[in-house]
Amino acid sequence: MVLASLVSVAILLAAVALWVLLARPQSAINRWFAAYTLAIAGWAVSIGCLHAGLAPEVWSRLAFLSSSFIPACFLAFTTVFPSVGTWPSRGVIRGVLLLATALAVLSVTTPLLIHDAVVTSAGFTRKSGPLYPFFVVYFLGAWISAFVVFALKWRRERGQARTQLQYLGIGLFLSFVGGITTNLLLPFLMGRTGYTWLGPYFTLPLVIFVSHAVIRHRLMNARLFVRRSIVYLITVAIAGTVFASFLVGWTSLVGERRQVIAEVAVALAVALAFQPLKRWLQSQLDRYFYRETYNYEQIVRDASQTISSTLDLKSLLQYVCEVTSATLRTDVVACFTRNLGRDTFNVAAKKDFGGGHGALENASLSPGDPLPSFLIRTRRPLHKEDLGRNLTGPAATAAVGHLSRLGGELALPILSEAQLTGFLVVGAKLSGDAFFAEDVDLLSTLASQATIAIKNAQLFQQVVLANDYIQNILTTMDSGVIAVDGKGRVALCNSAAERMTNLSISRLVSLSLDELPHPFALQLRQTLSSGQPQVQTETTVQAGPDRWVPIVCSTSALRDDQDTIVGALVVFSDLSKIKALESEKRRAERLAAFGTLVSGIAHEIKNPLVAIRTFAELLPERFTDADFRDTFAKVVVAEIGRIDDLVAKLRGLVVPSVQQAAITDIREPIMDTLALLSGQLEQTRTTVRRAFLDPAPLVAVDPNQLKQLFLNLFLNAIEAMGHSGVLTVRVQRADAHDTSAVRVEVEDTGPGVPESLRNSIFDPFFTTKEQGTGLGLAICRGITDAHRGTIRADASNENHGTIIAVEFPAATEPVETVRSGASG
Repeated sequence: MVLASLVSVAILLAAVALWVLLARPQSAINRWFAAYTLAIAGWAVSIGCLHAGLAPEVWSRLAFLSSSFIPACFLAFTTVFPSVGTWPSRGVIRGVLLLATALAVLSVTTPLLIHDAVVTSAGFTRKSGPLYPFFVVYFLGAWISAFVVFALKWRRERGQARTQLQYLGIGLFLSFVGGITTNLLLPFLMGRTGYTWLGPYFTLPLVIFVSHAVIRHRLMNARLFVRRSIVYLITVAIAGTVFASFLVGWTSLVGERRQVIAEVAVALAVALAFQPLKRWLQSQLDRYFYRETYNYEQIVRDASQTISSTLDLKSLLQYVCEVTSATLRTDVVACFTRNLGRDTFNVAAKKDFGGGHGALENASLSPGDPLPSFLIRTRRPLHKEDLGRNLTGPAATAAVGHLSRLGGELALPILSEAQLTGFLVVGAKLSGDAFFAEDVDLLSTLASQATIAIKNAQLFQQVVLANDYIQNILTTMDSGVIAVDGKGRVALCNSAAERMTNLSISRLVSLSLDELPHPFALQLRQTLSSGQPQVQTETTVQAGPDRWVPIVCSTSALRDDQDTIVGALVVFSDLSKIKALESEKRRAERLAAFGTLVSGIAHEIKNPLVAIRTFAELLPERFTDADFRDTFAKVVVAEIGRIDDLVAKLRGLVVPSVQQAAITDIREPIMDTLALLSGQLEQTRTTVRRAFLDPAPLVAVDPNQLKQLFLNLFLNAIEAMGHSGVLTVRVQRADAHDTSAVRVEVEDTGPGVPESLRNSIFDPFFTTKEQGTGLGLAICRGITDAHRGTIRADASNENHGTIIAVEFPAATEPVETVRSGASG
């Protein structure tokens, strides 16, 4: 009986050893544990054979051989489990193993440890050799050293590793204390020479605790697969037992006559109880093998709703960490996200129980570090316990080591368009349980949902930053900005617009297009309808009851990616300072022109006066000289005529009031003036080209003054060209996008005006002609100023001549009021 039970214990130990070894045969942890357990199994078989009286000399020596390796293998196991320690060193372990081998050889081949083993009626006895005390010291020393290492590691480790050490330590301690006490210490101290058969039974706690740790805590990465069919078989066995028991009991009570009725009744009762019993057994086994279950679908549903409705990136990541920690009860969950600016992975959110994860504080990982590099390359979850099974190679080993340094058991990638945008680091479960396939599936689902939400949150963040950037730009702009959407509602404005319109921002953004100030509404409406921009249009906007602000504004259409107009934008600038500067400039120019005018007048009048004065001084002396008197009379008349002509031209500089302003087709005074000069054009053989590009060039002008303007311009052109020139007259709008002005260009083919002189030819008394007075173009400028027009000189693009361009405001309604002129 003892032999059978001890052989059963040995077989059970051997099964556990093989189970652990086959789980990871290349792992030093699994190999040393298997060696240690097999040594105990050999010792148990030997004790059983001795107590059965089978070859006592042989089995006693085999018992010592097996027991010699037990402490050495245990010490080697403690140095590598759960991770390799620094003490004892490999040299010490090799020395202990050599000592164990030597003692094993000596026990089998010599009487130095044991001899004269016999089985008598009183039981098994043997004699100890001279090395037996040394064997006891070796055994206890190695065992105590191993437990010191074990205890130190237990104090240092945490999470699942500590739980594994705890369960394994309890099993080992009970086994060693019971086995050593009954089969080593008591015989040695009391001088007994036998072995008690109770010692091997103390190894049963080791089997129980190791099996429990394997099932619940993945001890040494061994897995136990419990199929649903086991529950069914257990239920059938219980039902069969109940059925048989009822039959036996019923038969003994009532006899065989009512056996059929009893069978039917028991069968019916068992059938009714079968499904409830099966469900109860299933729940109990599930609770043991898989811990407390959670509602996978409900968690995913709730997480999906929260994640999809969260746009703040930090809050989103923190929620992912919290729901992971709350569901799986892990000691730490950290979410790393990629910083594209620095190209690093940083901790964006973390849920930590009790601290102790210093490696995660302000952690910054580069894509080339082992863990990120592995996730980038494989794009799959990394589980520490997979190393050595379906994870091999130096890259996987380095990634698992990196994950361990971060305090994690599991890492899940967060991928966006096949690119690693972040990853989750999940620590050990507080219960010490392993991560099952359902756990990994749940985390993968959360990571997948978080991927889309993180992308949306990052895009939302970019939009917020872009809006802040735009708002900062708008706030610092001196120009006003008003944007409207496709329905004409104000969508955006800035403080400059508030200042120039005297309307608050809150008031502006509540307005529709029709409620905006008229200049803005008109141009924005045109841009929304046509899509064409309005460029550099000058107008005024009311900024108060009696205050009008001159502005220049431009509009532009806002389009989407389909080129559909979705809004319009007007940008306008205050011209008050520019207008003041222009006014000051004109005043300075007028003063300068006045000084030039005075100087010119003095010069032109002084010459005739000098001649008259000279003759007047000689008149008393030569009064009787008839020739002198005749010459004097002629000179005086001629010089006074020169002065009179000068005065007449000076009067032309003062433009009279526009007494006859009317809506006029500007082509009419041009044609009248060309007809007046037809004789001179024929004499100089000048060719006239007309390019009237505007079909309705209406302006509000005095036609007579315009005739004088064009007469001066045409005469200057004819004189500049000489014979056989080409005179081109163009009439068109000032700009393709600006229909508020009519432009007339007079182009000649003469020698042209140097660029350095173009701004001076409109000044009084400035001339490049030998006999010119320099008043013709000055008079032209006075006429254009009187009509609120502009005049300038440009170089011809087609020849070396000059283009004089005159612009007048286009007329849109009859002019009834009389406008006063302006002097040149």
